[in-house]
Amino acid sequence: MIFLRKTLFFILAIFLFVIALLAAADNSEAVSLKFIDWASPSWPISWWMLMAFVIGIFFGILLNLYSNTRLRLDARAANKNAASRTRELDRARAEPESGSE
Repeated sequence: MIFLRKTLFFILAIFLFVIALLAAADNSEAVSLKFIDWASPSWPISWWMLMAFVIGIFFGILLNLYSNTRLRLDARAANKNAASRTRELDRARAEPESGSE
């Protein structure tokens, strides 16, 4: 199963590389982005697309890191709470019952 997953990932990576290569070759005209009064340097469209992709990956990783950290802290607190209640339950079971005599 792991071999199949690795093989499919490799095929997908090759496919995406070919698509990116075709997009870069097709979009080689230099453009300048303008925002209000600021104008960026003239770069090929493929570079702008690549930069947008990399920035998107970076923000996705940051969002994933934030989300996973929050979830791990919540899980750690829940595990501590469960362990505390388990200890209380074990102590309560271990105490001799005073009303049974």
